[in-house]
Amino acid sequence: MKLWFKNKQFDERVTTIQNKIYRELYLIIVIICGLSVVYKVSFEGSTGGSIMTEILILIISGIFYLIRSSMLGIFTDEVDMYERKSKWKVNTRNLVLSLLAGLAISLTFAFVNSQKYADTREETIYFFLSIFAGSMMIYLPFLIGVFVLPYALAKYKSDRVNERELEDMEEDDEQDVR
Repeated sequence: MKLWFKNKQFDERVTTIQNKIYRELYLIIVIICGLSVVYKVSFEGSTGGSIMTEILILIISGIFYLIRSSMLGIFTDEVDMYERKSKWKVNTRNLVLSLLAGLAISLTFAFVNSQKYADTREETIYFFLSIFAGSMMIYLPFLIGVFVLPYALAKYKSDRVNERELEDMEEDDEQDVR
């Protein structure tokens, strides 16, 4: 099987420095894409088509990192390292973030549209409550699905990979003892 690929020796220091450079390069690309989106929307008045490339780069790179880190089993380790430093667990933080975002979007839509389309005070209150309730029913499940569900799936997958690695290590240890 090793006919085509040679077993290469790597210097860990060089590999670590290369990984640091790649991490910095990724951060620069994300910042440039973000600034490009902000500039195009703010100053050029662009919508949709002209910023689609930047948006896709930002979304796809995040999804790719989430999938690869969970497939390699390091997502769980990253979450554990974050939770040691933070007061909140990641899952709780994501849930609260989605609730606050849903609440902010719903209140904004309800306030703006009730002021814009209502003629009387009673209509304003009725429009506000109905738009707020409808927005909460739409955006809350959506945002929970966007913030909480990918985390839960990635954590589950990463935990499974780590369990398999531990089982393989235990089997190797048992074979070494024999």
